[in-house]
Amino acid sequence: MTDENWLSGLCHYSGPGSDLPLGGYSKIPKWFPESIVKRVLVLDATTEEGTVWKTKSELKADDILIGVEQNQNSIKAIVDTYGKDFYQVRDANGGPLMTLDQWQEKFQSNALGLVALRNLRSWLGKQK
Repeated sequence: MTDENWLSGLCHYSGPGSDLPLGGYSKIPKWFPESIVKRVLVLDATTEEGTVWKTKSELKADDILIGVEQNQNSIKAIVDTYGKDFYQVRDANGGPLMTLDQWQEKFQSNALGLVALRNLRSWLGKQK
């Protein structure tokens, strides 16, 4: 008889980015977290604040994205229709899907915003 969990613990990743979502699952067909981004926080050392807010259409391929502002009314409307588990994420080790609340409790970060940032960075990379 073989132990089904013989790989458990062997492939655990705890390095840089281990607190970032690996990916997500949406109950809404063709919907992605960047769909509800109002504006993006971009690193800008030329300003006193060190950052500048831009809309998605203002982004440039060489921008360094460090945050997003999501439309909270859009999130509320989605939750009202699909429930709080409308979007679920996996951690860097590919564990079970977690709700956004479970992610927040475990990592103290906004999984929806982090996935939106990742997707926007990927989109910008294709613009070069």
